[in-house]
Amino acid sequence: MAGLVSVERVNGVTHVIMNSPPANALSPRLMELLGEIVTQLETDTESRAVVFRTALEKIFMAGADLKHLMSLNEQGFRNYVNIGQRLNNRIEALPKPTIAVLSGHALGGGLEFSLACDFRYMAAVKAMVGVPEVGLGLLPGGGGTQRLVRQVGRSKAVEMLITGKPLQGPDALAIGLVDRIFPPDQLLAESTKFAETLAQGATEAIARIKRCLRIPRQHLMLNGLAEELDGIIHLFVNTQDCKEGIAAFNEKRPPKYEGK
Repeated sequence: MAGLVSVERVNGVTHVIMNSPPANALSPRLMELLGEIVTQLETDTESRAVVFRTALEKIFMAGADLKHLMSLNEQGFRNYVNIGQRLNNRIEALPKPTIAVLSGHALGGGLEFSLACDFRYMAAVKAMVGVPEVGLGLLPGGGGTQRLVRQVGRSKAVEMLITGKPLQGPDALAIGLVDRIFPPDQLLAESTKFAETLAQGATEAIARIKRCLRIPRQHLMLNGLAEELDGIIHLFVNTQDCKEGIAAFNEKRPPKYEGK
């Protein structure tokens, strides 16, 4: 798995390091490798906490691989979104604490990925988080409409989802989207320190706490994810605005939407 993803274990903490230039876009191969790692983590008793981080200087994860999306038909797109939803669900269900280290931008699917983790530690500067899919004529398809509102409340979630406006560290911290912010040169050390503290704790109890916390919302989440999937499929397949949004992004120009 060296290359796109590497794994290191230190003091009971497994570091999952993504390295898929230029932006750690969620290609099928990257999601496949992350899924294989999650499968190992589900039963690995030596791994007592997990840190997800990036080897890229400016990007944690930029989300969907747009070039790949444009090659897909409806069923292929449905399968792609389903894989992303299942990956995030499995990360959320890991029986050990997880931390996303947002040293660079986490946008779209990147923010959704981090929302599946228990904690988000973020650089105070030089990193942005957001769900900009509306600017492509789409909606977040990896659980963003469900987990974001549960994390920051409906008002702030609606603002982020409908405007697509990203946030820097202090603003993300103020609304509870991230747990801590640090100067960039301290972020990894502080995240690792916290993960190692968690790894020394009663991780069986932590696993049960996480399981209890998921129970009340599991059915609502499943219904919400199904609606999210239907929504993004409809937008991708049936709307001109989506085609225009993605074309404008790839051509580096402002989109011209017609509400169709």
